[in-house]
Amino acid sequence: MNIFQDIDSYQYEMESRYQEKSMLTNLFTEHKFIGWLGLFIVFFSIFTIFVFQFLEWESNDNNKS
Repeated sequence: MNIFQDIDSYQYEMESRYQEKSMLTNLFTEHKFIGWLGLFIVFFSIFTIFVFQFLEWESNDNNKS
């Protein structure tokens, strides 16, 4: 049973020293405004593309009728 305690304590030490070093995570934790602004821009860019594509399809369907 002692070997399991050693493994468990070693794993605990590794987990406590681990730190995320992601630029995306830093963008939302350290620079909240820029991170949310970027997410907002991406979302509305994709939304705008879908809206204009749908309008184009509708206008093509109306011209065929």
